[in-house]
Amino acid sequence: MGIMGPVKHERDTDPTRRRAMKTVALDVHARLTQMSVCGETGEILLERRVETTAAALRREIGAIPGPKRVVFENGPLAGLVVDAVAGVAEEVISCDPTQNALIAGADDSNDENDAQRLGVLSRAGALKAVYVPAEPFRTLRELVCYETRLTGLLTLEMLQIKALCRRHGVAYRGKALYARRNRGEYLERLGRRAAREHLASLYRMLDAARTERVTIRRELRAVCRGMPLLGRLLTIPGIGPVVARVLVAWIVDPGRFKSRSALAAYAGLGLKQDISAWQPYGRAHASKRGQRQLKRVLFLAARAVLRWGESALARRYAARRAAGWEDRKAIRDVARQLLFVVCHVWRTGEEYDDARISVPAVPGPR
Repeated sequence: MGIMGPVKHERDTDPTRRRAMKTVALDVHARLTQMSVCGETGEILLERRVETTAAALRREIGAIPGPKRVVFENGPLAGLVVDAVAGVAEEVISCDPTQNALIAGADDSNDENDAQRLGVLSRAGALKAVYVPAEPFRTLRELVCYETRLTGLLTLEMLQIKALCRRHGVAYRGKALYARRNRGEYLERLGRRAAREHLASLYRMLDAARTERVTIRRELRAVCRGMPLLGRLLTIPGIGPVVARVLVAWIVDPGRFKSRSALAAYAGLGLKQDISAWQPYGRAHASKRGQRQLKRVLFLAARAVLRWGESALARRYAARRAAGWEDRKAIRDVARQLLFVVCHVWRTGEEYDDARISVPAVPGPR
């Protein structure tokens, strides 16, 4: 099985057809969803509470005659709603709730009024759409995030074990402190019973986190087994299995970005220009916005490129440094180039070709 493409909800560009569309505004909650159906002139045609299940939403929205535009505010249930209305609505918009001040700042906010205001914003074209990935990308993203959380929990437990030993003057050597065969020795060296129980509890929590991570990684391998793209990404210098999974989980579809600048901004590798009185001032600097997990693995991959061996990306870093670039700027440049290479391999289906990577000329002696 190959990679499934994301569900794309294209906007209808025919203004006559768009005006004739009914707008189905949903205020989604865990148990019930408030549905408000508006006509082309804004009149309320139907208001109803619907059970928040895929079957109920599909049945109720599918029963509305004529072309329909479904709008709702993005949240944890966005994937469920998108899957439920696929095929029964001509357009689906999951919008950014932080941009809807008309709803968030209303004094008379309730389910009915919020749904109606969402319909008003939709007809005015004032909604900022949020991309909702299709399966299996949503599952992959959830598992990747949970694996990262478990890895952080493992690191925290290890640090707490080391801190406890330091507080009680117990010397240790590297990772031997965590090995099962050595735990009895370290427990005996703690004089107080309370300290021994504390360390034993930390060891149990460490083992539990390791077991859970093994389980999650097994599920990740099962999900990734149907994604041949991951194998091609592993041929790129600096890209390993963990980095490849994160890239696929968060990018989902390189074609959804309008430009390379938009792609870099999403990955946290864009540039920001300060503006005052509508005029730019100062030098452009690294933006702090973007997807943090994606940005983190790209920087890790860029550092790994330098240890990978001889490659055009490593020569690109060396050329930037020779030109006087700071290390962090040169690494950022390699990370951006890695991102573009990944998306090129993704879109074209080609294998990585080191000869096609551009390397700036190294400046000669002055």
